[in-house]
Amino acid sequence: MSNMKNGRWLVKSYPEDEVSVDNFELVYAEVPEPGEGEVLIQTTSLVMSPPLRMAIGTGGITGSRVKIGAMMRGSGQAIVVKSRHPDFTEGDLVAGAMGWQEYAVTDGERPFPLEKISPRAGQPITANLHVMGASGATAYVGLYDIAKPKVGDVLLVSAAAGSVGALVCQLGKISGCRVIGIAGNEKKCRWLKDDLGLHEVINYKTENMAERLREVCPNGVDIYFDNVGGEILDTALGQIAHGARIVLCGATSQYEGDANWYGPGNYFNLVYKEATMQGFYIFSYAHRFKEAHRRLGELIASGKLVYNEDVLEGVEQLPGGLMRVLSGENFGTQLVRLS
Repeated sequence: MSNMKNGRWLVKSYPEDEVSVDNFELVYAEVPEPGEGEVLIQTTSLVMSPPLRMAIGTGGITGSRVKIGAMMRGSGQAIVVKSRHPDFTEGDLVAGAMGWQEYAVTDGERPFPLEKISPRAGQPITANLHVMGASGATAYVGLYDIAKPKVGDVLLVSAAAGSVGALVCQLGKISGCRVIGIAGNEKKCRWLKDDLGLHEVINYKTENMAERLREVCPNGVDIYFDNVGGEILDTALGQIAHGARIVLCGATSQYEGDANWYGPGNYFNLVYKEATMQGFYIFSYAHRFKEAHRRLGELIASGKLVYNEDVLEGVEQLPGGLMRVLSGENFGTQLVRLS
């Protein structure tokens, strides 16, 4: 593969505010050769998620931030193109945290572990990166283990058209909840209302959130599944019902600002409404993944659960993919296909 080049994105600078392509640098090098006990993989797809922003900010839950001049962090899928490892053969499909690059060498554990993968429940292999992967498990565990929905509950979901939010909305409907989705553009709002059949949809960019919540859930919100934090979380806390359950899943509105996280002013509603607010880290629930993916697969196969993939093509699109997720331009799970 001496005539092949490996495109890699390095961190050039830390963003002061919003991420831009100028924070990264695309460099090319020779494709590495695997040594004894190693494999060479070619990245097929990388998934973009909002927490990646913290990898070039404070570090956050992703650990220490990526150093200037180092390769940008990222996870995805690949194919083994050359193997000198007894457990892998050419053509194996694998998943791992290979970073923003087209080719990588690993011994299966270092510098990152590899996991062999195959399509689940008749879905395309990329579904393993979201609905049949961490996003699906997050929606399932967050709703059923943390929120514990009951028939008739009013379920409010922010980032309702996102990778996790759309699944939560659909699972909520299946569970007998009255579902209200929050999204940030008309296309997403129409899809939530017309295609997913949500009871109500709120466009937080064009409507007054507090007024709309009082209008569509006059008796309060029983479950709020929060993916965005910030002002939307604060507004939702102002309209919770007695005994409400608030599930803290993400804070996409806050990832672009490293220094000053927004603290809710309506938190005292948790006291006199005797509500609970709980966060969760999905990989602490790894023992629940098998059940979650089995059930999600059944619902997809029956046509009761749908999802979207928003796909960009080419290694050059990686910064743009992250920027789309952070700005909310993506429609469904944001993937970048490299090969």
